[in-house]
This record gives sequence, structure tokens and C-alpha cells, in this order.
Amino acid sequence: MEENNNGATSGNLWADFWSHDHPIYANARHATVHYRRIAEDLNALLKDRVRPTVLDWGCGDAFGAPAIAPSCGELLLYDAVGAVQKRIAARFAGEKGIRVLDDEAWRSLPAGSVDVIVMNSVAQYLGQAELGAVLDGFRKRLRQDGVAYLADIIPPDAGMLPDIASLLATGARHGFFFAACLGLARTWFSRYRQIRTQAGFSTYSERGIRELAGKHGFSAERLPANVGFNQQRMAFRLRPA
Repeated sequence: MEENNNGATSGNLWADFWSHDHPIYANARHATVHYRRIAEDLNALLKDRVRPTVLDWGCGDAFGAPAIAPSCGELLLYDAVGAVQKRIAARFAGEKGIRVLDDEAWRSLPAGSVDVIVMNSVAQYLGQAELGAVLDGFRKRLRQDGVAYLADIIPPDAGMLPDIASLLATGARHGFFFAACLGLARTWFSRYRQIRTQAGFSTYSERGIRELAGKHGFSAERLPANVGFNQQRMAFRLRPA
């Protein structure tokens, strides 16, 4: 298994970044297209389940949640960043079928109460020990016939150029190419690039994910496609062993 970060220190840097406004999306069109694709891909993963209880762990601002909730009996949203928790709690207050969890609600979630857990584009911000602890939490709360999806896993040989190419190609197909170009320039001079340079991303090989999953009570299989537009990255289905 490979790591490119500095454990808890890097996690704190990334948590602080996500607590504030950030230039990740080139414009509103980019954000809309991104979350729509995520929702479509996640709904495809849920299609064989009847009204499942679904936990989106590390959900971020969860703009796609209303498009996923109809596929669920209940959609639970949790993010470890306190400022994000407050934003999504306000956004989805009173929203039928969506429940936002704070830290205490996540810790007290009953064992065996969740059918599906999704963790999308989060592993890169977690060190190996942190990810292992998260998997322990998943294993406890999943039903025995449940599944967990780890998506947007960055392999060790990934570089920034394919990420940039994916963004520009998506922008060209969906009408925000020039905004994407400007967004890349903004990102270059932003705290995102500074933190990525300083803290790095955690990267995991396919074998590494299988081994880590096995140590924490899961079997893992790689899916044929990642969730989202960036197909340089990987997605895995984990089942309780």
C-alpha cells in the first residue's frame, strides 16, 4: 500500500481547506454537471436494492443528494468537517428522506443498521491508519448482506495531467471549457495547490485496497468504472467477509 501524505497533519490541512470557500469548481455549470454525474453513477449502483438505507460518508456539500434520495429508504449524510456538517444540515433541514449526521450521530449509529455505504473521493485525504479506522466503522454498521463502495481511489502511478485532461474534456462536452481553463489558473494560485504540494494525496493500488479491506473484515472487488468523470481513478465494492 502506498501513501503520499503525512497522516493526521495532512488530514488537518485538508479539513481546514474544505471548511472554507474553495475554487474546485470552475463555475455553477461545472458543479451541476459534476454532481449530476455522481448521482447517476450512484443510482446505478443502488438499482438492485429495494429502498435501502444508504450512508454517504464524507459527503461534502452533497448537492446531488436530492437526486439520490428517491432511490433510498433513507439517505444519511455525514462529513467529518464541522463547517460542512452545518452547511448541509441547514440545506436539507426538513428534506424528506435525507438525514444529516453530526459526529455524535455517526458514532452512535446502530450496528447493522445500514445497507449501503458510499465513500467517494475521500480516501486520498486519509492516511492508511485513518482509512482502516473508517473501514472498521463501516464494518460495524453495515448489515451482513450490505455493501460499501470506495470510489475515486487514486492509484500510485496517477499524475496531474490526466486529471487536467479529464476536466477539460468534460468542460468541452458540457459547455464550460473556457471556465475550466480559467478555473485551472485560479487553482494554480490557490491554497488547494499549496496544500496538495505540502500534504500530498494518499494513493492506493488495487492490491493495496484488497489487502487493507481484508484486514478490516471485507472482501474487495474492483468495479469496471469509477464513479464520476475521471476514469484514471478506481472504484471498489466491499462486502463483509
